[in-house]
Amino acid sequence: MTTYTVDPVLCMALFVSDAPQTYDLDNCTIRDVVARTLELLGPNECYARAAEEFGNHPEVALPRITWARELCARAMTLTTV
Repeated sequence: MTTYTVDPVLCMALFVSDAPQTYDLDNCTIRDVVARTLELLGPNECYARAAEEFGNHPEVALPRITWARELCARAMTLTTV
């Protein structure tokens, strides 16, 4: 299994977005949600909201950040043919 490194702020943006936690989001949707969330909130607010969520609901935050990291790794990784 190959692991890809993705900018953590992209993962945080998906984490704090209103996107439903499902694996059938397509890559274009993921990139759009991340871009829209970063434009709306900015990186610092994404981190602040993620920290608040981890403090208030760690049982929900851990699965969601895992989900966000997996989807961002898939959507943000460039593939060459």
